[in-house]
Amino acid sequence: MRKLFRLNLTKETGTAAIAGLVMIALSLLMIPFGGDSLTDTVISFILRDLLMIFGLGVVFVTLYIEKKGPEVPAELGFTNRKWILSLIINVVLAAGLLAMFLKDQVPENVVSLKNLYGASYILVAGIFEMTFIYGFLRMCFEKAFGIIPAIVLTSVFYSLHHAGFQPEFLHLFLVGLMYCSVFYITKNMLVIFPFFWGVGALWDVLVSSEAGDDIKNPVSFIIAIVILSASAIWVLYRKRRKDINAVKNIDSDLGHAYKRRNECL
Repeated sequence: MRKLFRLNLTKETGTAAIAGLVMIALSLLMIPFGGDSLTDTVISFILRDLLMIFGLGVVFVTLYIEKKGPEVPAELGFTNRKWILSLIINVVLAAGLLAMFLKDQVPENVVSLKNLYGASYILVAGIFEMTFIYGFLRMCFEKAFGIIPAIVLTSVFYSLHHAGFQPEFLHLFLVGLMYCSVFYITKNMLVIFPFFWGVGALWDVLVSSEAGDDIKNPVSFIIAIVILSASAIWVLYRKRRKDINAVKNIDSDLGHAYKRRNECL
C-alpha cells in the first residue's frame, strides 16, 4: 500500500514541481507566436525546441543524473531490466492501438513527405517526454506521493505542457494516464516507447489534430535533426568530461599516496 500512496516531500519534490511549471510556462509563452512569420518560427524554436526539449529534456536530466548517481537512469525507466518483455508488450499494444484507429478511419496519403517531416519532429519531441515527463517528473512524484498520485500528476503535467501548441487537455490527460499506467507494468521505457507511444502520438498529431499541420514542413525536419544532433553532442561531451575528471581524480589520489609514502620514508 505504501508504494501506491505515501507522503514524503523533499527538496527533490520542489525541484520537480518548479521544473514542471517552467515547462508549462514555456509552452504558454508560445501562444502569441503561433503564426507562420520568421519571428514566430524563431521564438517557437527557442521556447519549445531549445529551452523545453533540449534544455529540460536533455541538459537538465543529464545534469540531474550526474549529480544523483549512476543508479538514476534505472529509476527513470532507462534500464535493461525486463527489456524483452517490455518490447513485446510495446509492439502488441502498438498493433492493437493501430487496429483500433484504422477501424474508425483509414487516412488518405498517410505515407507522404509532409508526414515524414512531421513524424521526425514528433519522435524527437518524444525523447523529451520520455526523459523529462515520464522519467524525471514521474519518478519524483512517485517518491513523494506514491504510484497512483504519480500517475495522475504526471498526466496533468503531460496535458498542460501541450497548452501552447495542442490545447486538448482532457484528451491528453487520458492519454497520459494510459501511457503512465502501462509504464508501471515493467517500469522500463521500452514498454511504451517508441512503438506504443509512437502510434498514439503520430495519429493524434498528424491525423486527428490541426496542430499537425504546423510541423508538416522541411523546417520541422531540420529542427528535429538539429535538436537530435545537439543532444548527441551534449551527451558525448558530458561523458568525455566525466571520463577526464575520473582520470584527474585517479592521478590526484596516486599523487597523494606517493606523497604520504615519501613522508613515511
